[in-house]
Amino acid sequence: MTEPELKAHSPLGASGSYRWMACPASIRFSEGVEDPESEHAALGTAAHEVGDRCLTGHMDAWEMIGEEVYGRTVDKEMAIAVQTYLDGVRQRHPDRDQSNFFVERRFHCPTIHGLFYGTSDAIFVDQKNREVSVWDYKHGAGIIVDPRNNPQMMYYACGVLEELDLWDSIDTVNLLICQPRGFHAMGPIRDWSISVDALLDWLESELLPAMDTAGGDATTVVSGEHCRFCPARYTSCPALKQDMERMKELMAKIEGFEGGVEALTNEEVGEFLGLFDLAKTLKKSAEDTAFIRLQSGHSVPGRKLAPARVFRKWKDGAEEAAVEKFGDRALTTPAFRSPADVEKLAEGRDFTRRWAFKPDAGLTVVAGSDSRPAVNSETKSMFKPAGKRGSKKEAK
Repeated sequence: MTEPELKAHSPLGASGSYRWMACPASIRFSEGVEDPESEHAALGTAAHEVGDRCLTGHMDAWEMIGEEVYGRTVDKEMAIAVQTYLDGVRQRHPDRDQSNFFVERRFHCPTIHGLFYGTSDAIFVDQKNREVSVWDYKHGAGIIVDPRNNPQMMYYACGVLEELDLWDSIDTVNLLICQPRGFHAMGPIRDWSISVDALLDWLESELLPAMDTAGGDATTVVSGEHCRFCPARYTSCPALKQDMERMKELMAKIEGFEGGVEALTNEEVGEFLGLFDLAKTLKKSAEDTAFIRLQSGHSVPGRKLAPARVFRKWKDGAEEAAVEKFGDRALTTPAFRSPADVEKLAEGRDFTRRWAFKPDAGLTVVAGSDSRPAVNSETKSMFKPAGKRGSKKEAK
């Protein structure tokens, strides 16, 4: 079965695992619903192809500037992003060859599950140290992706170990995400390691039961961030309809009280914030849909296509011309690099352990799923509220 045929018959692939593991019935409610590719997704597909061609053809991304790939022209911005990925792979795996390095490796593992399939962007097998590195390139900037306990990455890892028959010869799997256009404190390349034993336990205790549930007649629907890319988000999802009704109820309670949100209980405040997070997720999805329809010539009331805001960039040769005209005044003064940048240097991590620190940034409200530890009532007096949440008196 070819990859397109496999994809068409396999709703339980790796790329959608985050959604159907959280909401099993999303598979059933999405059947027959068309979900056109957004412009962001199309650019991501093209950028992936550029990375694949460069890794297999031993090229740099800038060599493809001006070429058309899947209907998109490779520009300087795309080339810079993809080159970050290429440099990361090449620097971390200098001894790669055809026997231990695989690009765009597709897998279908019916020995695990009949619908177990996916494609890994890059794989490096280090038999000497009994490790495997699994890479995933993310061209998007809107949603910052973390490799820690990432179901898509762990799914890939299981597929790689099964496809290459490495379960017994590997001890550790390194999961690496390269997202050059999305800001993250740890930089564009983030990694996380998991033991093969822990990965196998996750496969048997979480992934396979979720595949069996989602692949059957699941009725459980759960709303959340995963709704953004669900085909059923605007059509037949009962969870979203229920959430919108609940939002109306809470808004009615607020509108009838002079203190506004103060009318809500602690539980309702948490629920209200969660519903707003969901609404923001759906808004981004609606913007993608509006873009597609406007680009196709349709009318969307209250919206229009306009040139995207962008910072000016220098033309080729501008630096030399500026130095000739203005001298060193045209150049920036060399600055001390950030701790994250210094850590990339040889012995940089030891240096930052001694010299770097995290200043107190105060407290802020985040979702319960955030990876940061909660601050309890006994320690909260040590912090100030972040941003402008403190009163004017406190700010003095």
